[in-house]
Amino acid sequence: MALALAAPVFSQDMGSIAFINDLAAKKEASYGDAVRLFAQTAGRRSAGFKADHQFLLDQKIAWTNSYAEAEPLRRGTLALMTARYLKLDDSLMFSILKIRRYAVAACAANGIMPPDGGEWDVLSGAELIEVMGIISAKVEGE
Repeated sequence: MALALAAPVFSQDMGSIAFINDLAAKKEASYGDAVRLFAQTAGRRSAGFKADHQFLLDQKIAWTNSYAEAEPLRRGTLALMTARYLKLDDSLMFSILKIRRYAVAACAANGIMPPDGGEWDVLSGAELIEVMGIISAKVEGE
């Protein structure tokens, strides 16, 4: 199931397949997991956390160096990365205040995340894969 959701996003090399399968089983995804998936979604072959994170900083998807690779991934962090990547400025509050809370609302309004999630919720690996699959589908649909 997880591989089917991720198929449009990731190359089919054995490293990516193993990563997706391992991620799908995680109860808590990490910031490093999100960085790797965003880098791949943005068309980059993963080169490790530091290089991938620098790429996301350069692309204005990530915005700070204050997150540790192993830090649990929170919905607000993923939503802000998503809103920056997809340029979700159709939400009035997010277009004014580009913060996690309003990024979550913008992602919910665009069908990327459920409307009942809070910005501090820790996401599972399966939830991260699902969101990245939706992002990939939206990018391909444009």
